[in-house]
Amino acid sequence: MDEPCSALDPTSTRRVEETIALLRDEITVVIVTHNMQQAARVSQQCAFFLAEQGAPGGIVEAGPTERVFGSPVDQRTADYVNGRFG
Repeated sequence: MDEPCSALDPTSTRRVEETIALLRDEITVVIVTHNMQQAARVSQQCAFFLAEQGAPGGIVEAGPTERVFGSPVDQRTADYVNGRFG
């Protein structure tokens, strides 16, 4: 899903997130989002991708959501998930 809740009201967003929670035990659900709060709420695993100037994009950090958000290894990840850029 690419930005499945962009431009949705909070009630609709909650319903989409509840549906993701119901489906995740049956299938793998992949979402792409810039909404860090949503990513932290709905994911079990996450990856932070970054395209730095003059270089192709790639994965900076990946792993369990709790670790990536709570104690990221790479400073760029920490800066992004804490709203210091992006």
